[in-house]
Amino acid sequence: MTTRRILLAVSTSRYSQHLVQQAISEADRIRREGDEVLIDVLTIMETQELERISAKVGDSGFLGLDPQAEVLRTLGEEHNRMALRRVEEIKQAAAAAKFPVEEHKVTGKFVDHVLTFAENLKSDVILITRAERPFISRILFGSEADKVARLALRDGLGRVIIPDE
Repeated sequence: MTTRRILLAVSTSRYSQHLVQQAISEADRIRREGDEVLIDVLTIMETQELERISAKVGDSGFLGLDPQAEVLRTLGEEHNRMALRRVEEIKQAAAAAKFPVEEHKVTGKFVDHVLTFAENLKSDVILITRAERPFISRILFGSEADKVARLALRDGLGRVIIPDE
């Protein structure tokens, strides 16, 4: 019996209502095939999202430098809090279904970290979520979730699942 890995990438700026359900469903499917399952939960604090917000506000934003820095710090903490809440949901659902979970936390770029962890962990399945944007926006400007899927397929890093929002 082999152990197969599901990499569940939880971002601070993306969420799907079906993420936890999809992860457990995938793990159940693998277990029914006769293999052990390990769910790797990768939490990515996306610094570029906060950097984009900071750039939009500008160096001397209307709040002044100190209050502006405090607002951005608070926003970062809120992103982190939401990601941790999602991880807890996943851990609880996995424990109820008797699937082991390993947690990994990083800060940086979503695409880079998902691909690196998928390769290093030899993930069989990669579950990621999309930022909530209209379809036409994803077509015109691209999607990091789609980029992960495309590059993972190219590099043979595992089957990518992007749950519907």
